[in-house]
Parts: sequence; structure tokens; C-alpha cells
Amino acid sequence: MSLWVLGGDARSRFAAQYLQEYGFRVQTYGVPERTDSPLPESLSDVILPFPSFNGDFLRGKKGILVEDVLLRTNERSRVFGGAFGAWAEVFLARGARLYDFYGAEPFTTLNAVPTAEGAICLAIENSHITLHDANCLVIGFGRCGKALAERLQALHSHVTVSARRSEDLALAASMGFSTDETAIWRYNLKQYDFIFNTVPAQVFSEAQLDAIRPECLIIELASMPGCIPESRQRFLNYRFAPALPGRFSPKTAGVLYAQSMIRVIEKERLH
Repeated sequence: MSLWVLGGDARSRFAAQYLQEYGFRVQTYGVPERTDSPLPESLSDVILPFPSFNGDFLRGKKGILVEDVLLRTNERSRVFGGAFGAWAEVFLARGARLYDFYGAEPFTTLNAVPTAEGAICLAIENSHITLHDANCLVIGFGRCGKALAERLQALHSHVTVSARRSEDLALAASMGFSTDETAIWRYNLKQYDFIFNTVPAQVFSEAQLDAIRPECLIIELASMPGCIPESRQRFLNYRFAPALPGRFSPKTAGVLYAQSMIRVIEKERLH
């Protein structure tokens, strides 16, 4: 079976390498440190970056138009990627079968680990204090929030988890974390040295933003618009941090991505 890996960052390179070692015939285009093969008129099995798109282009430095990929897909095409958004309907109209790993298990849970570790690396790189003994707020207690809170706790940070759902707050409390209610903020925001956001929504009012100390490092792990209005981001110690697995642990993330594709392909072979 021949697979095409298109665009992306170092994760794509390691995914292509893993798939090749597994036994697939792998061709690449726009993948870092891989030789480009000429794109054929028709693409059957296509592997896109994760997440896949940056406007009208595939994510990556090559500048691959989504339209150029789209026109090469048909009813025989399987397209693997993440966060297809509005492009999903366009690919489906071509007859392609889509496999969106954004939110799909077990990939999402496993990918939370390199995301959490990357967030910790970014915090260390951009702060003058240790995470040890620091006051940290983790907003959201989904897969990434859990993985991050546990690792911060292991570094002896003082971790507060905020969430909206009572069951998430109860679970966080049972795991030894302090808790607060997202957007309500019953406790003083001035106490935090680090704030990590995993919720794709603005969760601070103007008055609440004023309570955050200027030296507090805010790391945005969610997709835009993020937790803080764009008009206030430049006035705070704010870091938008997309694609952390690709930056800090691309081999782990790329192998996870490849393994998720293999599970789909092998499952379909059995049916």
C-alpha cells in the first residue's frame, strides 16, 4: 500500500519514517528533511498535518494549497488529518473518506502527554522562577488539563484546577488539587505565577484581567481566540503555544499519529 504524507512539521517526518518501517510504501511532499516526490494526478491514501490547515494552505513551510490536494482526491481516497473544519464538507463532496483524529481516541488522550510536557518546557524557558513552589492555575480539566496538572504537581508546584462542571471539580479535588470555578474565580487571581489555559474561550473579564500580576506567565494551549482578548494580550506576559508536541517531542507525537492511522487501516482490512 502506498501512502502520501504532505506538509507539516517534524511530526510528519517521524510519522512517515514509522509508516515506512512498518512496511508501507511512503512518499512525501513538503515534509521537513524528506525528498519531495512529484504529486500524482490522483491521491488514494493521504496523510495531512495535525492540525491540517492554515487558511487555504496545509500547515507547514512548503505553502501547499489545500485546493491542489482536494482536486487530486476522489471516491477512492482516504484522507487522514486533524481539525478539518469547513474543509471537511468540500473533501466529502469529492467522495473522499475523512479520518479526523482531533478529539478521537486513543490519539487525543495519548497526545495530551507531549502537549503537557511541552507546556512545562515553555514555562521554564520563559520564566525567571522555578515551577517548584510556584502557584499554578490550570484552566480546564480535560485530557490535556489532567496530564498537565499531574505533572506540575509532581514538580511540587501548588496547583489549582479550574473547571465549570461540578464532576470535574470533584475529580480534581479527589486528586489533591485546589479547585476554582472557571470564569467565576472565587479566589484571588493575583496569587498565580503561571496560568495554563486549555479552554478555547475567553474566561476573564476586564476586571479579572486587571487582577493578574504583570509577571504572571500565561500559556495559551487552546485554539484561538484563547482565554484573553487580543486587545489585552500584548499588555500581559502571554504566550500563544500551538503545536507544542511538534516543537518539543515531534518523534513521540509523529509515532502516535502514525499508529492511529495504522489502527484504522488494519481495522478496515479485517472488514
